[in-house]
Amino acid sequence: MSVERPDGPITYEMSVERPDGPITYEMSVERPDGQIEYDVDFFRTHGFCVWRGLLGPAEAEGLRREVDDALAANHDLPATPVPHATGTEGFYVPMMGDRSPLSRELLAERLLPAAVRLLGGPVLPKPAKGILYRDSSPWHQDSADAALTAVKMVAYLEPLTAADGALQVLPGSHRGGYGRALAEYRHRWPAAEPLFDERAEAEMWPGVPIVTRPGDVIAFDVHLWHASIGGRDRRQWSVSYAADPADEAGRSAVRDYLLSFLSVGHPHDPDAYPYFDPEWAHPPRPAFADRMAELLSSSPVPGRPSVR
Repeated sequence: MSVERPDGPITYEMSVERPDGPITYEMSVERPDGQIEYDVDFFRTHGFCVWRGLLGPAEAEGLRREVDDALAANHDLPATPVPHATGTEGFYVPMMGDRSPLSRELLAERLLPAAVRLLGGPVLPKPAKGILYRDSSPWHQDSADAALTAVKMVAYLEPLTAADGALQVLPGSHRGGYGRALAEYRHRWPAAEPLFDERAEAEMWPGVPIVTRPGDVIAFDVHLWHASIGGRDRRQWSVSYAADPADEAGRSAVRDYLLSFLSVGHPHDPDAYPYFDPEWAHPPRPAFADRMAELLSSSPVPGRPSVR
């Protein structure tokens, strides 16, 4: 399913796998007035939206170079694809330092206002990162914590179709009842380990693939069920935004979410590629950094925004 932007018709596309090959259904409707309001409604109803060509060709290429440079500087990248899918292999690096100026700009200036509109209020950014996914990702949620309200935005750096491992989603699965039913289904039918059965995963989950080109940006609720089946090496830039929490349960959920990358322990050079933007450490800084400083004041994390 996709939303063509900015000036053309809105196109909904769904591909259904059948024994004799996939069948694609497509419906186009004219772009409505108030596109931003439409995107917000679409996102809240279906759990995702797609902004076609949000990044121009020069920006998409610049972001690709930044991601490639960051990955190469922090990891000994393999030269050949993995022979078998594990559902877990990949390389990750934060992109918030001086070597990633476009990444920092996208987070703080270009995409933050969109996150505010989608979530309906102030947001706190989870730092941007570059990723090389090595193989498929089984069906999952980024978070099952009901106290967390957040949106993830991703840009893939090469053209992707369902055959190449394009992101697939289950529209509406960010909603509680449907999401819980899928969690129970996942528990009954876990992804096989240590080798991942891509064919079984594709047959058992009716995913909607989102075909993308460099420059497209996908925004999705972190509770939305999603996957990538059948692909191998593909690069992604991503950033997330959490709604500013109003109670202690929310504060705990957001704190854990903001620090989850560090909790996993992805190896990287923290001096050349810091997790938090150094400009967030002390005033003058963006208003969200003051709020992050309060929220993370008890966390012993190097480089975090500090209280004035």
